[in-house]
Parts: sequence; C-alpha cells; structure tokens
Amino acid sequence: MKYCYLIGYPVEHSMSPLMHNAAFREMGIDYSYSLKSVEPGSLEYAVNHLRAPEVIGANVTIPYKSDVMVYLDYITTEAEDIGAVNAIVKKDDELVGANTDASGGVKALEEEYDRLETAKVIIIGAGGASKALSYNLASKVKKLTILNRTETKSSELARYLTEKLDRMVLSGGLDDLQKHVKEADILINATPLGMKPVYDISPIPAEYLHKDLMVYDLVYNPMETKLLRDAKQKGARVLSGVKMLVYQGALAYEMWTGLKPPVNLMLKVVQEALRGDTS
Repeated sequence: MKYCYLIGYPVEHSMSPLMHNAAFREMGIDYSYSLKSVEPGSLEYAVNHLRAPEVIGANVTIPYKSDVMVYLDYITTEAEDIGAVNAIVKKDDELVGANTDASGGVKALEEEYDRLETAKVIIIGAGGASKALSYNLASKVKKLTILNRTETKSSELARYLTEKLDRMVLSGGLDDLQKHVKEADILINATPLGMKPVYDISPIPAEYLHKDLMVYDLVYNPMETKLLRDAKQKGARVLSGVKMLVYQGALAYEMWTGLKPPVNLMLKVVQEALRGDTS
C-alpha cells in the first residue's frame, strides 16, 4: 500500500480524499489518500513523515502552502514564483514541491472560453488564489486587471507579476468596480466571499453584472454561489470552482502515480457529494 495525504489545518471539509480514493479504486492501484490535520508548530514533523518509504506525496492546503517550502528538497520554478506549494511528490527520495492550482484553474477556464487570447479579464482578490491563477493566466489573455479592497495589495501583486512575467498586469481598488466589470469579458472571484457557511453574500453587486460576461467563481462549496446565481439571472455564462478543484487534484494524481487520472469520475464524485451537502 502506498499513501498520500492532505496537510493543512483544518482539513475536515476537504473533498480530496473522496475524489482521489475513487480514482485509485477505478485504476485498480493499491494507494490510499487521507487527511492529516497539522496543528501550528507541527509542520516540520508532518513533512518529515512524508519521507517514509510507503508515502508517495501529499497535497498542501491553508495555512501551509508557503510555510511548507522551507522543509522541501526542491521547488519547481512555477511554485517558487507563485510563492506557494499545493502538491508534493517524492522523486529519488527527495520531496519536490509544485503548484497545480495555477494550471488547474486556467485549464477549467480554457475549456469554457475558447477565445481566451482576446479576453479582458478582471480578478477580484489579491491573495494566494489570485496570485496562482494570475501567474498562469496573464500571458494567455489580452488584458488582466487585479482588483482588491486594499488597493496596495493588488498593486503589489500586479507589479510583481509584470516584472516576473514581462507582461503588463494592471491593478486597482473596488471604487471603480462597476466601470471595470462593464468593460470586461471574464470576471473571476478569487476571494472566499460566498463560501459555505455564509452563502448569501457576493463580492459584486448584482446590478454590475451583464449578459456578455463569463463569471468564474473559484469558490466550489456551494457549487452555485450567490455570485453565480446573480450572473445567471443577468444572462451571463458561469463557471464554478469545482473543475479547478478537480483539475489541480488530477495533476497531482498524475505526478504521484504516473497514470492519467479518471477526471470525469473525480468530477462526478465531487459534484454528487456537494449536491448532497446542503447543511
């Protein structure tokens, strides 16, 4: 039996064991995925446990995506630039940190929007999710603007990405949100607003939305947030964060096993679980 884990605190809410264990069973491999709740001060011990011969790797979630990096043997360039690791794989007895959030999030969007190179994109939020997605998205779109309630944070992130990627990334606060949304083709929520258990909240007033938008909410629980409901009512296209969750997991699965993951099955079990989670 080979083992992999999710390291974070808390982790009880995670859908990762459900989708990974379903994928392991489907492929007929003797692997197991489980949660490892790591209390503050215990991260180094948890990472060292990954060096056991029966362990193949791990996912990393909040609050350790940045902190974990100092305990690893090697970090991919992408993860180093983003400043966060969400997947660890063991290679030749070394722990390698990678970031699959960025690629997984963009893959989900590319499937739904087939002319990304012409798109003017707004991302609301300047935290880790925004940084990961922006890093991979900036070179693929016509225009990328990062907006945040604290404008200095969006400005710092945009400046960093512009210098790192040699691609202009714009920034701003939320005062001109309506103007930015009116001109946008794609709107992405990279904040936790609307996440369970506080369902009835959106980062954007409904009246700012319009039918020509694609609205992408990285929140996946609930699958249909207030933002997505409001967007649907305006006739906009919508995309939930479920596919990003599954695609980032599928990339990690392939790193651990060397096998192509059963992505449709992983997506199905997560969607079924979320539909049943109405509490």
